[in-house]
Amino acid sequence: MNATLIHSKPGIGARREDGGWAGVATHSHTVRSHSVDFEQAKRNLVDWARTRGIAAVGVGSPWEPVSASHYKQCETVDRDAYFGGRIAPESMMDREPIETLVRDLNRQGGGRTLFYLDNETPKNRHGHLWYVGFDYQVPGWHDYSQDHRVQFWDGDPCEDPNALTGGCHRRRSYAEVVARQRQAGALAIWAHPTSWWTQEGAFITNIAAELVLHLHADGFLDGMVVQGYDAFHRAYQALWFDLLDRGVRVPGYAELDACFDKAPIAAAGTFLNYVPAASRAPGLDMIVPALRAAGHYISSGPHLVLEVDGRPMGSRLASGAGARHRAIVTAWPAPGESHLSRLELIGRGGATLARVDGFAGGTLEFEVAGDDEGGWLLVRAVGEQDDPDRQRQQQIRHCALTNPVWLDAPRSRRHEAVVTDLVVASGPDGAARGASWTLATAAGEPLAQGVLGADPLKVQAHPCSRLQLRYADGRRRDIPLAMANLAARAHIDHLADGHFRDDDPSLPSGDVPVRAFRFDAMREALARQTLLV
Repeated sequence: MNATLIHSKPGIGARREDGGWAGVATHSHTVRSHSVDFEQAKRNLVDWARTRGIAAVGVGSPWEPVSASHYKQCETVDRDAYFGGRIAPESMMDREPIETLVRDLNRQGGGRTLFYLDNETPKNRHGHLWYVGFDYQVPGWHDYSQDHRVQFWDGDPCEDPNALTGGCHRRRSYAEVVARQRQAGALAIWAHPTSWWTQEGAFITNIAAELVLHLHADGFLDGMVVQGYDAFHRAYQALWFDLLDRGVRVPGYAELDACFDKAPIAAAGTFLNYVPAASRAPGLDMIVPALRAAGHYISSGPHLVLEVDGRPMGSRLASGAGARHRAIVTAWPAPGESHLSRLELIGRGGATLARVDGFAGGTLEFEVAGDDEGGWLLVRAVGEQDDPDRQRQQQIRHCALTNPVWLDAPRSRRHEAVVTDLVVASGPDGAARGASWTLATAAGEPLAQGVLGADPLKVQAHPCSRLQLRYADGRRRDIPLAMANLAARAHIDHLADGHFRDDDPSLPSGDVPVRAFRFDAMREALARQTLLV
C-alpha cells in the first residue's frame, strides 16, 4: 500500500473549520484529591468546560462528598464489613446526592455543556475500564481492589482474608461488569493500557492486563485509550496499531483521568474525543452511536478529519490490488498555533504512507493504492513546536489522531472470537456426580443446563461464560470460566506482575512492548479448558 499527495487546498487565513464537531471529555474524578471544597470543584468543572468549548463531560467517581466518604469508609475501616455482606450495597448507592450533582452541573452549564455520569470500574491489577453511558448499578467502588489481590473464583488463593467472615474477598469478574454495562447500552473503554510505575521499589500496575482476553472472547473491544497522560503516547499507539494490523476493529479514545477538586486542568492536558454533532451540546443518544461507530477523532487541540472515498472514519471499504482510494484530510492547527509541524497518513504496520510538513490548515487530498493485504488508514498530526523524532513524548504538546477507515481486501486479516472447547469432569472424590449444572452468560443469563454424570461434560462455550453448579449437599459454585483458566491467568499475570520487564529491565515507566500482551498465546489458552469440579 502506498499513497501520494495529489492536491492541497490551504484554508483562508487562520480560520478553523471544525464546525459540526463536538468535544467530549471522558474519564474524570470529581472529588478525589480534596484540595478544594465541593462547590469550588463544581465551579472548576463548569468553568473549565465553558472556557474550552467542551460539549460533553463524563463526570466520574468519587462524585460528591457523600459518595466519596462512603468510598473511603468502605475501602478502609469498613472494608471487611462491606465486602463480607454486612453492609447492604443499596444503602451506599447515594443516588440522590449524585443525581443532584449532575443536575446542578447541567444547570450551571446553562445548556452549553452536557454533564453525564461516568465511572472507572473495575479497578484492580487486571486493568481499569471506564464507560460512556455508564449505568449506576452498584456503589462506585464495588469492583475496586487497588491494593489487594482478591478472588474472582473459589480456586483463587485466599491472599486477602476477611477478618469478619473468615472467608476471602470476592469480586465480580471483569466480564460480568462489562456485560451488565453493555446490557444498559454503555461502551466499555480500556483506560491507560500500558500504564505502570515503581514506588519504593514495588511494581505498580494500571496495565490493561485482561484486554487481550476480552478481545478474543468477544471478537471486539468497545474501545481503548490511545491518548492520555501525554498527547503523543508511543506505547498506546503501538498497541493500537498492532491490534488494527491483526484485523481488530477497535476505536481509539482520548481520556483525561483528571480531578476537578484541585487547580483547573491545564490546556495542555485537555484530551478530547470529537464527534460529529449538529447541536452545541449533543445528548448521549447521539454521542454513544458516534463513538461506537468509531466516527470520532481524538485531539489535544488540532482539528483532524479523514474521509476515504467519501466515507467517514469508522467505515469499511472494499479494496484490493489495482484499487485507487481517494483520502480527503481536513486539518487545522490548535488555537494559538500557526501550523501543524507534521501530518502523516498512516497505514498497515504503522507505516507513514505520506507526510506533509508545515501545513497551515485546510484540505489535503491523497491517492492511496490498494493491495490484496488491505488493512487500515488513519491520520496523525502534531503541533507547530512538536517533533516526535527528537522530543520525549512528555514534551509533545499537541497531537491529533483520526480513527481508522478499514480496507477489506482478499488477504485482509480478520479477527474472530474464540470458542472454548470445555471439558467438565468430577474430581477424584466424585462429589460432583449428580450435581446440576448451568452454563450462563457473563451477565448470568442461562444458556444450557443438565446433570453431571460419570462421563465428563463436553461443550463449546464462550470463554467468559459462567459455570454454575449445585451439588447434592446443597453447595453452590459460580465459576467464571476465564478466571478459572490457569493458562489464561498466567498470561494476565505476566503483565500484571511486571514479568515483561525481565526481558528488558531498562524499560521506562509506562512502556510495555506489544509482544508482552501475548496475543497468540492467549488465544491458544482460551481455545481449550478442562475443569475438575
